[in-house]
Amino acid sequence: MAFVFADTTEAKAAHTVAVLEEAGRRCWAPRRYRTVHRGITAKDYGQAVPVVVTTLEQLQEHGADAAVWRRLGRPGEQTLTAALDNPDDDVLFRDQEARADAAEERRRAAEREAQRPVCKRCGQKFTDQR
Repeated sequence: MAFVFADTTEAKAAHTVAVLEEAGRRCWAPRRYRTVHRGITAKDYGQAVPVVVTTLEQLQEHGADAAVWRRLGRPGEQTLTAALDNPDDDVLFRDQEARADAAEERRRAAEREAQRPVCKRCGQKFTDQR
């Protein structure tokens, strides 16, 4: 969804954007992925409606393909393609989840090694075969 403000002051446009952000948050905001891992920063945009805003003045001055678009929930202006992209969605989630799974596996392996019994005669830890 795109809003192009025409014949408005910068302050009025900023106020309208703030109202849109607050009132429509449940529609445009991404959700957190449901996962057992902590530290996952990826967001689920599956149900989010992208909302971008700009002014007619910026479009006339720079063109629609310039960095004149601002997506609700994000800072700064971007090109329309970048504003509609979701760089922190499924791909990032799968990567972060794989890293978290690997870290968890390393932690479990280290914990298992720490709990291995030691031979009373030679002082070495038992192996899986022994």
